[in-house]
Amino acid sequence: MTDDVKHALTELQTARVFFGHQSVGGNIMAGVQDILTASNTTLPILELGKADALPAGFILHTPVGKNTEPKTKCDDFKRIVDQQLAGKIDYALLKFCYIDIDEKSDVDTLFAYYRATLDDLKARHPEITFIHVTAPLRHSPTGLGVWVRELLGKPNRSKLANVKRQTFNERLLSTYAGDPIFDLAASESTYPDGRREAFTHNGKTYYSLIGAYTNDGGHLNALSRKKVAADFIRSLAYTIRGNAP
Repeated sequence: MTDDVKHALTELQTARVFFGHQSVGGNIMAGVQDILTASNTTLPILELGKADALPAGFILHTPVGKNTEPKTKCDDFKRIVDQQLAGKIDYALLKFCYIDIDEKSDVDTLFAYYRATLDDLKARHPEITFIHVTAPLRHSPTGLGVWVRELLGKPNRSKLANVKRQTFNERLLSTYAGDPIFDLAASESTYPDGRREAFTHNGKTYYSLIGAYTNDGGHLNALSRKKVAADFIRSLAYTIRGNAP
């Protein structure tokens, strides 16, 4: 573990964080636990509804909504913050899943719904800092077979879906440029040396999940969950420093 992650964990000791997610978020939480175990550091990782009392600092998390129905995730996240966590948390994150956005998704409509949800929550809960999260990506296979199919004009659904995900992410990054953001998509697509897993579509560069980071094309494996979790921890600590008195 790097020194900056160790320091970030220290900064999280008194932060009250809520994270609404689905399975990739569960991978990230498992990675956080891996890091805590390896560093012999204590930070309560709690599941909503299973904690009798909330300590001074914690990461509280739970699945929200239904996969493939991202609007239900917005609604569930909003309900939980309003009805269960108002006055009990300092930071809150909502993460979509890669399966929520595919090549047929209406990004404009989805982003408008997300924006209305988050802007409403921010207005009514000024005591909570809402941290945006870019949508995760899937791995886009490469190789001769893929190249031949594309040459024959067959659509590459994997790439087209990542195009839509990146379109959503670019909208989020530009709209909320002044807000804290955990760029999950960047973490998933960036190699240790800084290179990005990328492809070109209609003359523009798009990114995808690195193949070595996943065993099924979408979820994080044991290697990548720790890498992404470290970036998650750094992002939280950066936000906390920005909110320090």
